[in-house]
Amino acid sequence: MKIALISCGRSDFSIYLPLIKRLDSDSFFDLDIIAFGTHVSAFFGNTYQLFEKEGFEVAHKVESLVLGDSSESVSTAMGLTMIKFSSIWKSNSYDLIIVLGDRYEMFSAIAASVPFNIPVAHLHGGETTLGAIDDKFRHCLSSLSKLHFTSTEEHKNRVIEIIGTDKHVYNFGAPALDNLNDIELYSVSEFQETFNIDITLPTILCTFHPETVNLEKNHEYTLELIAALDSIDNYQIVITMPNADTMGTHVRGLLQNFIQKKDNIIGIENFGTRGYYTCMNHCSFLLGNTSSGIIEAASFSKYVINLGDRQKGRTQGKNILNVEIISSEIVKYVKSIAARPSLDKNNIYGNGNASEKIIHSLKQFHESNNSI
Repeated sequence: MKIALISCGRSDFSIYLPLIKRLDSDSFFDLDIIAFGTHVSAFFGNTYQLFEKEGFEVAHKVESLVLGDSSESVSTAMGLTMIKFSSIWKSNSYDLIIVLGDRYEMFSAIAASVPFNIPVAHLHGGETTLGAIDDKFRHCLSSLSKLHFTSTEEHKNRVIEIIGTDKHVYNFGAPALDNLNDIELYSVSEFQETFNIDITLPTILCTFHPETVNLEKNHEYTLELIAALDSIDNYQIVITMPNADTMGTHVRGLLQNFIQKKDNIIGIENFGTRGYYTCMNHCSFLLGNTSSGIIEAASFSKYVINLGDRQKGRTQGKNILNVEIISSEIVKYVKSIAARPSLDKNNIYGNGNASEKIIHSLKQFHESNNSI
């Protein structure tokens, strides 16, 4: 079964990794990894190399990113991505394309495949993020896909509503959780040697992305977050940089300027999966508006102070504390964390066996198509 797996940025990598390992090790599959978007940008660290460091060849590197974070830049990048991928789909014969989530780059690549009638398998459909334009692209990807692998039963039911049938719609859980069984985390000393961070100190792991449906508020939101972090002196704060969203560069610049002024703040461009999960495992709690807080943090028994509306609409566990992006409110919740009861490791997004179930389903789909 000839498969194209498309990945447009570092945030895809840890989610895809368990599935890629299983596809690559199974002789039934012939896998091409196609990297594009921020993966092939020097500005964002050429993160396609993450695949190569794990021993996987990247079959195609598609340069379609337009630097800048204006609405026009995003729209132009979408058009360029469609043009570039039209050549990919014309020049290669694939039995299936695997696509993840909700990014505009992903939508553009899949939209280009429609005239070629290539079946698409969509991961993480049916989710809702009211604070991002991603919803529009995610639901469009569901409409364009043949196979659907959702992360919760609620998300499965939403996909069924979107496409009007339950055929080939499966709730297998979030593939990223499979990493917890596959990846050996850094020891405390290895982590310090690799990243120069003493993770034994009380630490907040912070990731903050712009809200792409409320662009005019992002400057204000980022300043509110910075004001809150500026008043927190009893924690070491590790900030990972935002995605390449509209206004992402502006948010990144504000955070980088702040990081340089505070001794207890550390900025990280890219931890990699092993580093990020190690930091999550040892941190006191998470703060921000990233999907990893919603999906993965519960498996580490971590509370998440979830800011604003970016993740609003995704199914949430009991570890999520939703807070408005107001500095005084953020500080209040930070102070309350220590008094909250301990969490178990129950995670509504699954128990780490999604990839095996996806592999089985892909084989069944291929065999049923070839038997017709």
